[in-house]
Amino acid sequence: MASQKYNYFNALIEMTEFACQAAEFFQATVKSFNKDTIQDKMKEIHAIEHRADEKRHEIMSHLAAEFLPPIEREDIAELAMKIDDIVDSIDDVLAHLYIYDVDALLPECIKFSDVILLCCESIHNIAIEFEHFRKSSTIHDHIIATNQLENQGDSLYAEAMRWIFTSDLSVKEIFIWARIITSFEECCDHSEDAAELFESAMMKNS
Repeated sequence: MASQKYNYFNALIEMTEFACQAAEFFQATVKSFNKDTIQDKMKEIHAIEHRADEKRHEIMSHLAAEFLPPIEREDIAELAMKIDDIVDSIDDVLAHLYIYDVDALLPECIKFSDVILLCCESIHNIAIEFEHFRKSSTIHDHIIATNQLENQGDSLYAEAMRWIFTSDLSVKEIFIWARIITSFEECCDHSEDAAELFESAMMKNS
């Protein structure tokens, strides 16, 4: 049987730490992009993604046996899954760069990597404050910040997609770049989803 001493709040913080690790590694990879090393970079970020998966499974295992978790069971489960989605989405971007054999990145990709890292750091700040959200004076600011960062991601997405569809690219190149830029934007979307889940859980457990 799982012990009620298991700290779900700390576990969620750990999951956001994996997201930050993945985002930091991703940012460094994008800023010094080299197609010859991308397969090795995929293995490294996949190791982070695997550790996040293990933490999520650990949370689910405790929830399955927990008699009375500190907040709604479904809220903890959904938060763990959504934070894991952030890590998965970052892993997916590198996979796309490898699959499509990209030689060089658009400037928007570098800008996106910065926003993705800021999104993950913002989610991490929310997770830190979550256990004591009733007393926190900053958690709502972090939620708003995440939403604003996602808006920056939307702007980058629109800017990049406009370039893709107005440039002299082949149909194949348009498909590839549209898919890659969409995968970047999805990282920001998952971060905003996580922020909204934290906010919803706060309302339900107030």
